[in-house]
Amino acid sequence: MKHLHKTLIATACGLAMSAGAHAATVAFEYTNPDDFRDIRATEQSQPKFEQNVLRELEDEFRAEAAKLPEGQTLHVTLKDIDLAGDIEYFHQSYPFGLRVIRDVDFPRMELSYELRDADGQVLKSGEDKVSDMGFRTPAFEARLNMEPLDYEKALIRDWVRDTFRS
Repeated sequence: MKHLHKTLIATACGLAMSAGAHAATVAFEYTNPDDFRDIRATEQSQPKFEQNVLRELEDEFRAEAAKLPEGQTLHVTLKDIDLAGDIEYFHQSYPFGLRVIRDVDFPRMELSYELRDADGQVLKSGEDKVSDMGFRTPAFEARLNMEPLDYEKALIRDWVRDTFRS
């Protein structure tokens, strides 16, 4: 029984990896996060927070690129980010600050991109300033899990859809 369980897990992993092999890929990079408009940490160290945020955003770009046609590569350079909300330091229970989300503190990103085909030919490229001033509407929030960076991830999903799949 133990052997069967391991075999099923190995088979499932193999199928998942082979399914992803046919999707588009992402080459993700970013400029100096110290220059980003707002990627400030509260309770964890700044370098660790930046690393976690950038990894989460890269994962979202990868997930969305997987929906693009086979053989394509999406090159994304994140040039600036302003996370939803703002850090407030006057909450007694949060001496290192608390990220408070208000309608006026909407998420923004500045990025450049290139979409290439399997032969390396550029299909589409450009620079975008992406934001969503309506990020807190009830219809929008209903589709979120309300996890950290949900607003930014939704911004990426919408940008990929609007830029490459419309």
